[in-house]
Amino acid sequence: MRSRTATRLPLDRPTRSLTGRGRALGVALALGALLASGATMTLAAPAVGATGDVNCPSTDCARIAPAAGSPVAIAPDNAGAVYLAYSGGDLLKLDLATGALSTVTTGLGNLRGVAVAGGDAYITNFDGALQQVSLATGSHRTLAAGLPSLFGVARFGTTTYAVDTNGELIAVPDGGTARVVATGLGFSYGLAFDKAGLAYTADMGRGRILQTNVTNGATRVLASEAYEPTSISVGGDGLVYFQVGDEVKRVNPTTGVQSHVTNLLGINTFSFALAASGDAYTASDGLRRINGLTSR
Repeated sequence: MRSRTATRLPLDRPTRSLTGRGRALGVALALGALLASGATMTLAAPAVGATGDVNCPSTDCARIAPAAGSPVAIAPDNAGAVYLAYSGGDLLKLDLATGALSTVTTGLGNLRGVAVAGGDAYITNFDGALQQVSLATGSHRTLAAGLPSLFGVARFGTTTYAVDTNGELIAVPDGGTARVVATGLGFSYGLAFDKAGLAYTADMGRGRILQTNVTNGATRVLASEAYEPTSISVGGDGLVYFQVGDEVKRVNPTTGVQSHVTNLLGINTFSFALAASGDAYTASDGLRRINGLTSR
């Protein structure tokens, strides 16, 4: 059963409302411009609670950083911290043990995505730049620039990957230049990899969950939704997790079998980030932790 609730794109800027459920690809591409301006998109009608739902606030959905504001992207480092990227160009660190928020660096531009690996953060921005930030010192350098608007970002091996507003998957190897490794992916706000190096995206325009082989660019559809999927993550169980309205679903990338996980009720959230523990982090009136999401 799919329940749907009004979901706000997580931007820390003044908003204007947008309604409608345009299914055309052009609508998906136009979302890039809306995200830059700080749009609010109503995804659906209010949800009704059911057994197994995650109700916020509760012990299953704890607000762990009330002052975190509205980050556009969240990345747990699986070592006791969560990193938060903001459209104003700030990168913050939340210490999960103490609850302390600290600034890693500022002035990164109009941010859209963050990934953490090997002591560094990898940042995308709407102006088409991919940057690497040292989490220890806050120093940063540009890995690629002059690209289309970038959104989801992920690190696999010695290569950083990002999705752009043209539906392309871009690879930037360490010490190398940016190149397109796949096209036709639609508009995806997120990007995730499994242990085998296969990439996953959620095409909001056409309602598709996609798996892409970054070696040859081959892409296949794992799931087709009647509504826009947003968040995309790969759990420690190897399953692909995504969000449709307020519903969290998962799909087995080998068999294609899809199942309902839970509904996220009482919060106005657009996406979540999975940690290796199976907990998920999402922004709604501060930062919240959804305990044991993958074990549901």
